[in-house]
Amino acid sequence: MNSFDFQTDVIKASKKIPIVVDFWAEWCAPCRTLGPVLEKLDSEANGSWKLIKINTEEHQKVAQEYGIRSIPAVKMFADGQVVAEFVGALPEVKIKEWLDENIPTEARKLLNAAKGALGSGDKSEAEKLFSQVLELEPENYEARIPLAFLLLEKDIEQAYNLVKDTPEEHPLFSNAQQVFTLARLHIEFETIKSGAADTPAWKDYLTGISAFCQKKYESTLQNWIAAIVVDKTIDDDGPRKACIALFAMLGQEHELTRKFHRQFTSALF
Repeated sequence: MNSFDFQTDVIKASKKIPIVVDFWAEWCAPCRTLGPVLEKLDSEANGSWKLIKINTEEHQKVAQEYGIRSIPAVKMFADGQVVAEFVGALPEVKIKEWLDENIPTEARKLLNAAKGALGSGDKSEAEKLFSQVLELEPENYEARIPLAFLLLEKDIEQAYNLVKDTPEEHPLFSNAQQVFTLARLHIEFETIKSGAADTPAWKDYLTGISAFCQKKYESTLQNWIAAIVVDKTIDDDGPRKACIALFAMLGQEHELTRKFHRQFTSALF
Protein backbone atom coordinates (compact mmCIF):
# COMPACT_ATOMS: atom_id res chain seq x y z
CA MET A 1 0.00 0.00 0.00
CA ASN A 2 1.47 3.32 -1.13
CA SER A 3 -0.91 6.01 0.12
CA PHE A 4 -0.79 5.57 3.83
CA ASP A 5 0.82 7.21 6.80
CA PHE A 6 2.25 4.81 9.36
CA GLN A 7 1.76 7.18 12.30
CA THR A 8 -1.88 7.77 11.40
CA ASP A 9 -2.92 4.37 10.05
CA VAL A 10 -1.08 2.22 12.57
CA ILE A 11 0.18 4.08 15.64
CA LYS A 12 -2.76 6.46 16.16
CA ALA A 13 -5.33 3.95 14.90
CA SER A 14 -4.07 1.34 17.38
CA LYS A 15 -5.20 3.57 20.23
CA LYS A 16 -8.79 2.83 19.18
CA ILE A 17 -8.55 -0.81 18.07
CA PRO A 18 -5.65 -3.29 17.74
CA ILE A 19 -3.85 -3.09 14.39
CA VAL A 20 -2.27 -6.25 12.99
CA VAL A 21 0.48 -5.37 10.52
CA ASP A 22 1.54 -7.91 7.91
CA PHE A 23 5.00 -7.09 6.54
CA TRP A 24 5.29 -8.83 3.17
CA ALA A 25 6.73 -8.63 -0.36
CA GLU A 26 5.53 -9.89 -3.74
CA TRP A 27 8.56 -12.17 -4.24
CA CYS A 28 7.97 -13.94 -0.88
CA ALA A 29 6.18 -17.29 -1.35
CA PRO A 30 5.30 -17.76 2.36
CA CYS A 31 3.82 -14.25 2.31
CA ARG A 32 1.45 -15.31 -0.45
CA THR A 33 0.37 -18.23 1.78
CA LEU A 34 -0.08 -16.18 4.93
CA GLY A 35 -1.73 -13.10 3.41
CA PRO A 36 -5.08 -14.68 2.45
CA VAL A 37 -5.36 -16.35 5.89
CA LEU A 38 -4.90 -13.01 7.65
CA GLU A 39 -7.36 -11.34 5.28
CA LYS A 40 -9.94 -14.05 5.97
CA LEU A 41 -9.55 -13.68 9.74
CA ASP A 42 -9.74 -9.91 9.42
CA SER A 43 -13.06 -10.23 7.55
CA GLU A 44 -14.38 -12.44 10.37
CA ALA A 45 -13.17 -10.20 13.21
CA ASN A 46 -16.24 -7.94 13.28
CA GLY A 47 -14.05 -4.91 13.82
CA SER A 48 -12.29 -6.25 16.93
CA TRP A 49 -8.99 -5.65 15.12
CA LYS A 50 -7.84 -4.36 11.75
CA LEU A 51 -5.30 -5.72 9.26
CA ILE A 52 -2.77 -3.44 7.58
CA LYS A 53 -0.50 -4.94 4.92
CA ILE A 54 2.88 -3.24 4.38
CA ASN A 55 5.02 -4.10 1.39
CA THR A 56 8.59 -4.00 2.69
CA GLU A 57 9.95 -3.14 -0.77
CA GLU A 58 7.80 -0.02 -0.93
CA HIS A 59 8.19 0.95 2.74
CA GLN A 60 11.78 0.06 3.55
CA LYS A 61 12.14 2.77 6.18
CA VAL A 62 9.25 1.41 8.26
CA ALA A 63 10.51 -2.16 7.85
CA GLN A 64 13.98 -1.10 8.97
CA GLU A 65 12.61 0.86 11.93
CA TYR A 66 10.78 -2.22 13.21
CA GLY A 67 13.67 -4.61 12.64
CA ILE A 68 12.10 -6.65 9.85
CA ARG A 69 14.80 -9.10 8.76
CA SER A 70 12.65 -12.01 7.65
CA ILE A 71 9.19 -12.06 6.08
CA PRO A 72 6.38 -12.63 6.46
CA ALA A 73 6.53 -10.82 9.79
CA VAL A 74 3.38 -9.93 11.71
CA LYS A 75 3.19 -7.41 14.54
CA MET A 76 0.20 -6.41 16.63
CA PHE A 77 -0.01 -2.79 17.74
CA ALA A 78 -2.18 -1.59 20.62
CA ASP A 79 -2.10 1.83 22.29
CA GLY A 80 0.71 2.81 19.96
CA GLN A 81 3.02 -0.07 20.93
CA VAL A 82 3.93 -3.51 19.60
CA VAL A 83 2.26 -5.95 21.99
CA ALA A 84 2.79 -9.24 20.12
CA GLU A 85 4.47 -10.59 16.98
CA PHE A 86 5.41 -13.68 15.02
CA VAL A 87 7.49 -14.55 11.97
CA GLY A 88 6.65 -17.05 9.25
CA ALA A 89 3.52 -18.47 7.67
CA LEU A 90 1.69 -20.01 10.62
CA PRO A 91 -1.39 -22.18 10.01
CA GLU A 92 -4.78 -20.58 10.57
CA VAL A 93 -5.43 -22.37 13.87
CA LYS A 94 -2.16 -21.06 15.33
CA ILE A 95 -2.91 -17.53 14.18
CA LYS A 96 -6.33 -17.72 15.84
CA GLU A 97 -4.65 -18.82 19.07
CA TRP A 98 -2.18 -15.95 18.76
CA LEU A 99 -5.00 -13.46 18.25
CA ASP A 100 -7.02 -14.85 21.17
CA GLU A 101 -4.01 -14.64 23.47
CA ASN A 102 -2.98 -11.12 22.49
CA ILE A 103 -5.96 -9.04 21.38
CA PRO A 104 -6.35 -6.53 24.24
CA THR A 105 -9.48 -6.94 26.33
CA GLU A 106 -10.66 -5.04 29.38
CA ALA A 107 -9.53 -7.95 31.55
CA ARG A 108 -6.09 -7.99 29.95
CA LYS A 109 -5.70 -4.23 30.43
CA LEU A 110 -6.63 -4.61 34.10
CA LEU A 111 -4.23 -7.54 34.43
CA ASN A 112 -1.35 -5.52 33.00
CA ALA A 113 -2.20 -2.65 35.32
CA ALA A 114 -2.30 -5.05 38.27
CA LYS A 115 1.12 -6.46 37.39
CA GLY A 116 2.45 -2.93 37.10
CA ALA A 117 1.07 -2.00 40.51
CA LEU A 118 2.53 -5.14 42.03
CA GLY A 119 5.90 -4.45 40.44
CA SER A 120 5.95 -0.95 41.90
CA GLY A 121 5.09 -2.26 45.36
CA ASP A 122 1.50 -1.01 45.53
CA LYS A 123 -0.04 -4.22 46.86
CA SER A 124 -3.36 -2.63 47.74
CA GLU A 125 -3.91 -1.39 44.18
CA ALA A 126 -2.70 -4.70 42.74
CA GLU A 127 -5.17 -6.62 44.91
CA LYS A 128 -8.02 -4.40 43.75
CA LEU A 129 -7.10 -4.75 40.07
CA PHE A 130 -6.55 -8.53 40.21
CA SER A 131 -9.99 -8.83 41.84
CA GLN A 132 -11.52 -6.78 39.00
CA VAL A 133 -9.92 -9.12 36.46
CA LEU A 134 -11.58 -12.08 38.18
CA GLU A 135 -14.95 -10.36 38.07
CA LEU A 136 -14.61 -10.43 34.28
CA GLU A 137 -12.71 -13.72 33.92
CA PRO A 138 -13.15 -15.90 37.03
CA GLU A 139 -10.85 -18.64 35.69
CA ASN A 140 -7.95 -16.31 34.87
CA TYR A 141 -5.07 -17.93 36.78
CA GLU A 142 -2.70 -15.12 35.85
CA ALA A 143 -4.82 -13.06 38.22
CA ARG A 144 -5.86 -15.77 40.68
CA ILE A 145 -2.34 -16.85 41.63
CA PRO A 146 -0.76 -13.44 42.37
CA LEU A 147 -3.97 -12.42 44.16
CA ALA A 148 -3.67 -15.56 46.29
CA PHE A 149 -0.15 -14.52 47.32
CA LEU A 150 -1.50 -11.10 48.31
CA LEU A 151 -4.27 -12.70 50.36
CA LEU A 152 -2.09 -15.18 52.24
CA GLU A 153 -1.64 -12.79 55.16
CA LYS A 154 -5.26 -11.62 55.17
CA ASP A 155 -7.49 -14.53 54.19
CA ILE A 156 -5.51 -17.74 53.80
CA GLU A 157 -8.59 -19.89 53.05
CA GLN A 158 -9.56 -17.64 50.16
CA ALA A 159 -5.97 -17.80 48.93
CA TYR A 160 -6.17 -21.60 49.07
CA ASN A 161 -9.46 -21.65 47.15
CA LEU A 162 -7.97 -19.46 44.42
CA VAL A 163 -5.17 -21.89 43.63
CA LYS A 164 -6.44 -25.35 44.59
CA ASP A 165 -7.78 -26.15 41.10
CA THR A 166 -4.85 -24.72 39.10
CA PRO A 167 -4.22 -27.05 36.11
CA GLU A 168 -0.83 -28.77 36.26
CA GLU A 169 -0.07 -27.67 32.71
CA HIS A 170 -0.50 -23.99 33.57
CA PRO A 171 2.80 -22.03 33.38
CA LEU A 172 2.20 -20.66 36.90
CA PHE A 173 1.41 -24.04 38.46
CA SER A 174 4.60 -24.03 40.57
CA ASN A 175 3.63 -20.61 41.96
CA ALA A 176 0.19 -21.95 42.82
CA GLN A 177 1.85 -24.86 44.62
CA GLN A 178 3.76 -22.40 46.79
CA VAL A 179 0.51 -20.77 47.88
CA PHE A 180 -0.99 -24.22 48.44
CA THR A 181 2.00 -25.23 50.58
CA LEU A 182 1.59 -22.31 52.99
CA ALA A 183 -2.20 -22.53 53.06
CA ARG A 184 -2.04 -26.24 53.89
CA LEU A 185 0.31 -25.63 56.83
CA HIS A 186 -2.10 -23.05 58.24
CA ILE A 187 -5.37 -24.85 57.56
CA GLU A 188 -4.20 -28.37 58.44
CA PHE A 189 -1.82 -27.53 61.29
CA GLU A 190 -3.59 -29.68 63.87
CA THR A 191 -3.71 -32.65 61.49
CA ILE A 192 -0.02 -32.28 60.67
CA LYS A 193 0.77 -31.95 64.36
CA SER A 194 -1.15 -35.11 65.26
CA GLY A 195 0.85 -37.14 62.75
CA ALA A 196 4.26 -35.75 63.70
CA ALA A 197 7.03 -37.83 65.20
CA ASP A 198 8.71 -36.87 68.47
CA THR A 199 12.00 -35.81 66.89
CA PRO A 200 14.02 -32.55 66.95
CA ALA A 201 13.33 -31.90 63.25
CA TRP A 202 9.59 -32.27 63.68
CA LYS A 203 9.62 -30.05 66.78
CA ASP A 204 11.41 -27.27 64.88
CA TYR A 205 9.09 -27.72 61.90
CA LEU A 206 5.94 -27.50 64.02
CA THR A 207 7.28 -24.50 65.96
CA GLY A 208 7.87 -22.84 62.59
CA ILE A 209 4.32 -23.58 61.43
CA SER A 210 2.92 -22.16 64.66
CA ALA A 211 5.00 -19.02 64.18
CA PHE A 212 3.80 -18.77 60.57
CA CYS A 213 0.17 -18.93 61.70
CA GLN A 214 0.96 -16.01 64.03
CA LYS A 215 2.72 -14.12 61.20
CA LYS A 216 6.03 -14.24 63.06
CA TYR A 217 8.02 -14.87 59.91
CA GLU A 218 11.52 -14.48 61.34
CA SER A 219 10.87 -17.21 63.89
CA THR A 220 9.18 -19.23 61.15
CA LEU A 221 12.26 -19.24 58.95
CA GLN A 222 14.64 -19.84 61.85
CA ASN A 223 12.77 -22.99 62.85
CA TRP A 224 12.16 -24.34 59.37
CA ILE A 225 15.83 -23.94 58.48
CA ALA A 226 16.77 -25.66 61.76
CA ALA A 227 14.47 -28.54 60.77
CA ILE A 228 16.16 -28.82 57.36
CA VAL A 229 19.58 -29.07 59.02
CA VAL A 230 18.42 -32.00 61.16
CA ASP A 231 16.17 -33.89 58.71
CA LYS A 232 15.03 -32.29 55.46
CA THR A 233 12.83 -35.29 54.50
CA ILE A 234 10.04 -34.86 57.08
CA ASP A 235 6.52 -34.15 55.86
CA ASP A 236 7.50 -34.99 52.28
CA ASP A 237 10.30 -32.42 52.13
CA GLY A 238 8.00 -30.03 53.99
CA PRO A 239 10.50 -27.60 55.58
CA ARG A 240 12.29 -26.94 52.29
CA LYS A 241 9.06 -26.44 50.34
CA ALA A 242 7.73 -24.18 53.11
CA CYS A 243 10.82 -21.95 53.10
CA ILE A 244 10.71 -21.55 49.32
CA ALA A 245 7.00 -20.68 49.50
CA LEU A 246 7.51 -18.14 52.27
CA PHE A 247 10.37 -16.48 50.40
CA ALA A 248 8.03 -16.22 47.39
CA MET A 249 5.29 -14.70 49.54
CA LEU A 250 7.63 -12.15 51.11
CA GLY A 251 9.39 -11.30 47.85
CA GLN A 252 13.06 -11.28 46.91
CA GLU A 253 13.66 -7.79 48.27
CA HIS A 254 12.12 -8.40 51.69
CA GLU A 255 14.60 -8.03 54.56
CA LEU A 256 13.84 -11.53 55.87
CA THR A 257 14.39 -13.10 52.47
CA ARG A 258 17.75 -11.39 52.26
CA LYS A 259 18.62 -12.35 55.81
CA PHE A 260 17.70 -16.04 55.65
CA HIS A 261 18.08 -17.17 52.04
CA ARG A 262 21.82 -17.85 52.35
CA GLN A 263 21.23 -19.84 55.58
CA PHE A 264 18.49 -21.79 53.82
CA THR A 265 20.75 -22.64 50.86
CA SER A 266 23.57 -23.71 53.18
CA ALA A 267 21.21 -25.94 55.17
CA LEU A 268 20.33 -27.94 52.07
CA PHE A 269 23.87 -29.26 51.67
